[in-house]
Amino acid sequence: MSTFLAEFEDIIHDFTQQIMELNEDDFNMKLGPNKWSKKEILGHLVDSAFVNYGRFIRAQFEENPKIYYDQVAYCSSADYQHAETVKLCNLWRSLNEQLLFLFQHIIANKLTQRTCNDHSLEFLMLDYVMHLKHHRNQILPE
Repeated sequence: MSTFLAEFEDIIHDFTQQIMELNEDDFNMKLGPNKWSKKEILGHLVDSAFVNYGRFIRAQFEENPKIYYDQVAYCSSADYQHAETVKLCNLWRSLNEQLLFLFQHIIANKLTQRTCNDHSLEFLMLDYVMHLKHHRNQILPE
């Protein structure tokens, strides 16, 4: 898991810088009326960080909590399209730095013993970073 944590930490650092280097027009452009812009995808990652933080906290003291969210409704309600890019990026970075800290704590204590949504915390950690990498690839130019 130390390799996983180092990779997550590198993603947090590198992705933050890469976002700030993107062209603002490209970052805000929507490819269709029902498609998210790259900025809204980043907002979705903010929502994901918030929800997952709650999962990891609650799973440590609740028995297998069921925590889901409507990602489209969250993104729409937060109006990420009109958020200030620097503030949104800083929020994403701060949330993920806190998640990294939490992951380090959980790994030392409750990685395989606790579950949420019928999955181990280990699975959910790995899945969270895989989800992040998927959306990072949608945001960053090839």
